[in-house]
Amino acid sequence: MPPIAQRLREPAAFVLLAFGAISTLFTTITFLFGPGQDKGSVDPNFGAYVYHSTFSARAFKAAPGLVSIAVVVALVGAVWLAHLGTQLKNAKIITLAALVSIGVADLFGVVALFSAFGADGVSGWDKTQNFFVTLAELAVAGIGSWLILGYYQQYSPARPPAGFGQPPQQQWGPPPQQWGPPPQQQAPQQQPAPQPQWGQPQPPQQQSQSQDSDSMMTQAIPTVPQAGQQQQQQPPPQNEGGLPIGNWTAE
Repeated sequence: MPPIAQRLREPAAFVLLAFGAISTLFTTITFLFGPGQDKGSVDPNFGAYVYHSTFSARAFKAAPGLVSIAVVVALVGAVWLAHLGTQLKNAKIITLAALVSIGVADLFGVVALFSAFGADGVSGWDKTQNFFVTLAELAVAGIGSWLILGYYQQYSPARPPAGFGQPPQQQWGPPPQQWGPPPQQQAPQQQPAPQPQWGQPQPPQQQSQSQDSDSMMTQAIPTVPQAGQQQQQQPPPQNEGGLPIGNWTAE
């Protein structure tokens, strides 16, 4: 870009923005309130007598001017110059003002498009022509709005990653069912049974346990035979002559 064009880029962007914003502002005021239009006049564009005092008559006249091609091109051109090459210092302000201006033009352009059918003193052909011309201009204004919005979205703050700084999501519906065995619970600690005191009767369960322990101890201890029984079981020894050894001295 030549140096002179680079120096004139910012003033040109503000001039185009001013034209589009001022044209949209005064056309909208004229459409809504109609100052200085209490009497009717002949429309030079359509050659019909239009009563400017009614809302429908003002809509018939203001519909093509709200979304005119000149206004849309001026607003889009201002944003394009602000972002051509390196961005201007006031590029965000220019983009925001252009977006608001073209948004107002689109909104009231749609309202005027359908309100113009109720205008008095206008032929059906003039209403049809006004409708299709305004509809085509609305389509161009919609494309311009989309382009300006695309430029403005680059100034929006970056979104944080998913899950960062977000509150926990609430769970709707019944709680999920648990599959498998239930978790084991820790059994309560059992207190040791009281030791029976000497001379007090034991409960039946403790008596049976003590009897079982006594029987097991007695089975574990080997029995030792008595001396008399051992002598009775062994046969008396015999001598070599065949005579039993006994108390022979008594005989």
